[in-house]
Amino acid sequence: MTILITGATGQLGSLVVKHLLNRIPASDIAVSVRKPEKAADLSAKGIDVRKGDFNDLALMTAAFKGIDTALIISAEDDNATRIKQHRTAVDAAKAAGVKHIVYTGIVDPKADADFTYSAIHLDTENYIRQSGLAFTILRNSFYADLLLAGVPHALETGDFGAPAGDAKITYIPRNDLADAAAVVLAKPSDHVNKIYDLTGTKGVTHAEIAGYIADATGKPVKFVDLPAEVHTGILKSLGLPDHLIEALTGLYVGAKKGDYESVSNDFEKLVGRKPQSVKDFIKSALAS
Repeated sequence: MTILITGATGQLGSLVVKHLLNRIPASDIAVSVRKPEKAADLSAKGIDVRKGDFNDLALMTAAFKGIDTALIISAEDDNATRIKQHRTAVDAAKAAGVKHIVYTGIVDPKADADFTYSAIHLDTENYIRQSGLAFTILRNSFYADLLLAGVPHALETGDFGAPAGDAKITYIPRNDLADAAAVVLAKPSDHVNKIYDLTGTKGVTHAEIAGYIADATGKPVKFVDLPAEVHTGILKSLGLPDHLIEALTGLYVGAKKGDYESVSNDFEKLVGRKPQSVKDFIKSALAS
């Protein structure tokens, strides 16, 4: 059995490799990366490092050769580009003889979601199903790690701002999602044609998150419900690409409609423990 992880030098991919090394031998693991020189540490551990690029069908097909199960981790780009990249990865996997695709998607994928990236994941899920390959879909909720970006400003000003209102979002730490992926990859035959909704232990509001930051730091922090146009202006000032700004703006619009407040216990059933709570995640992150 050989498992391949795409994007293995990225934030999620590197954590998946870390957790998978605790479950199967390095000799059973391969990775696909755009720049193999950046994966020298993985090669030193005995992992097979291969060059791959979702924009190149021939290159990806070569990277998938001899692989039984492949984890496809999405890169960041605009919707049209990513849909094409994901389809290329699926086509390459099928051409190379991969038997099982594991895909990191999003909770409640919809073509018309306000969170515009959702459409990418729905298209990819459907394309994987149409491929005829065995699959496992990991529908990940939003990374709790993303909340840390607003902490420095909150500690400086006392304001933790977002256009979130009283919306609840089931944030979950990236490390927990990586652990769940490693569980599936270690024994893929146990998860054939399964879909897992991987959410946090509860939906949390941004007012609660501000409280968690205050508790963790001992500093006064309160939630400020930003007007959408102010939030968009801040994101633009940071130089973020338009497609990401559109997605982040849409996330809060959808969240206010209740799109991302449903809690699933799939993570606990899969991993055998509950995911770290947002409160504990923030406490741990700010204590280090």
